Amino acid sequence: MNTWFARNVLYRAAQVVRGEPVFRLLRRYEESQWWDTKRLASLQEEALERLLRHAATRTRHYAEAARAAGLDPMRLTAADLPKFPLLTKIDLVERATQLCAPTFPGTASWKVTGGSTGVAVRLRKNRSATAAEQAASWRSYGWYGIRPGDRQARFWGTPLTGRAALRYRAIDFVLNRERLSAFAFRRTDLRNYFERLQRQRPRWVYGYVSMLVQFAAYCLDEGLPLADFRVAAVVATSEVLNRGDRALIAQAFGAPVYNEYGCGEVGPILYECEHGMLHLMAENLFAELVPAPTPSCPTACRLVLTDLHNRATPLIRYDIGDHVVPASPCVCGRGLPTFSEVFGRAYDFVEAPDGTRFHGEFFMYHLEAARDRGAPIRQAQFVQDEPDHVLVRVVPAQGYETSHGRDLSAMLAAKSGGRFRVDAITTGEIPRERSGKLRLIQALRNPRTDEGLST
Repeated sequence: MNTWFARNVLYRAAQVVRGEPVFRLLRRYEESQWWDTKRLASLQEEALERLLRHAATRTRHYAEAARAAGLDPMRLTAADLPKFPLLTKIDLVERATQLCAPTFPGTASWKVTGGSTGVAVRLRKNRSATAAEQAASWRSYGWYGIRPGDRQARFWGTPLTGRAALRYRAIDFVLNRERLSAFAFRRTDLRNYFERLQRQRPRWVYGYVSMLVQFAAYCLDEGLPLADFRVAAVVATSEVLNRGDRALIAQAFGAPVYNEYGCGEVGPILYECEHGMLHLMAENLFAELVPAPTPSCPTACRLVLTDLHNRATPLIRYDIGDHVVPASPCVCGRGLPTFSEVFGRAYDFVEAPDGTRFHGEFFMYHLEAARDRGAPIRQAQFVQDEPDHVLVRVVPAQGYETSHGRDLSAMLAAKSGGRFRVDAITTGEIPRERSGKLRLIQALRNPRTDEGLST
């Protein structure tokens, strides 16, 4: 599709219809990134105080938290933030109703996330919050020479149910992007992707690290001229991006590779600038850095985030379980807080005997597909107990039958290309690790665990 038409007709019209002022915010963010740290901190403080007062007067969860801390909801200031309890993903599930604030019809949308707990999280986001997320992303993609409407090749999950597939097909059309399944690994699939990119000639490429690596390695092995497409940039997300993977992807595409880090609950968090440093999306997020040194990284901190814009489901002091390493101001001159590394929480990989790596989203997509088809599964965990075997622990909801587990197992085995045998068992609850976390994936080996990542 013509880039100008995609940007100025389709995408702008979609934002108007949805009530998302993306382009207005984008212009503001392109300016505010150059503000000094004091001015950005002042912006954050004002937004934080408005959010705290809104949450404490409009939601049951934060009203109770303010009362327990002896705070007046109408007089809250930024200095009161540490008096609120930390929020976890389990809280988003167990206290979903208490966290929601009333909204007018049509002013909010639902966001569904999975993640390492294996529990689907549904939270509402008001339109200004989703617009702010998009504006922050487009502002950062602009560092790589990318603008809204530029043709994109996206190595990503492919929705498995009819309604979701149609919805994402429409979104892909509006955003001028070609979706390439990150769950199909056969050499015939990879060849098909190359041919589709050859026809599309994307301006940029986006996707899971593991799929980008596999596709890049295939093109190099086959001598396919991927670099001839002259993409401006490759943006890697959702998984660890180590030096070797970055070099391999860059060699195959003949383009620079950049790191993106975020999560579904709060949107984009850090983007890598042209000088290799990670910058916080400070206009959208307030970050608390809790010291959490490790033997190899004594300056590491746990990252606790407050979403400054989501009024529909305020997320205050959200502990996402990741760690960052603060850095000195970047030579790029942006006032956005700078980090040299992020690590800690990552979707595990399940690696098949032939070396094929299946990202956690592979399992989450199929779990959600089973639920969409009527399987009453409250929670699930995927355990690789043998190199070629995956055990699915299912916490059943009312109406669950053994056939539901058999169908999910058969679907996973087939979609893995026969690389795994899969069996499902039921359990009363998923056991927690000693850290207290619940994990979606338990893999026999995970060579990327605890490396720097983008998720």
